[in-house]
Amino acid sequence: MQKAETPRIALISILGVTTVFVAAGWLGYANGWVNFDNSTSQSAEERLKINKTQRSMEDVTLICEANYSMPGNDLDAPHKVYKELVAAGVDYKNMAGWYQGVFSISESRKGALVVNGNKAIVSRPAMFERFGTMVTSEQFTLDRDTGEFLQSLTVKDGRKIEIIKGYCGKLTKAPF
Repeated sequence: MQKAETPRIALISILGVTTVFVAAGWLGYANGWVNFDNSTSQSAEERLKINKTQRSMEDVTLICEANYSMPGNDLDAPHKVYKELVAAGVDYKNMAGWYQGVFSISESRKGALVVNGNKAIVSRPAMFERFGTMVTSEQFTLDRDTGEFLQSLTVKDGRKIEIIKGYCGKLTKAPF
């Protein structure tokens, strides 16, 4: 009787192990861990590029620690320097952006967004007098790799005045 049970136990063991391997293979294939078509396989670097592109096309809200450098009554006056937190946002779908600050590009009057490599550049024309001269445009850049934020004003004579420099991080809203 034992001789008849031994092949039966061996058969059950083989079927059990085979079932586990088939299930693991199916799970790996379904989750994209295993790919049998070599023409569409991607390296880890290619997958990271695709994921970065997908992430870069979502709306982003940021909180930035900013260092202000504000000129006095005119551009040659000593600058007042202080720190402040500002919020910023980039809307890739509508190609627009905003930030809250002293010379803000507000959420209600967003600036035009241009993406140049890892830099997001948001600008908007302006016509107001400050520091004894006419301000013709306001803009900010955001380095999408490092989080560096730089806000500047362009004045009538073509000079660019850097007002804010800082670093931003993505704002995570609750629930976490």
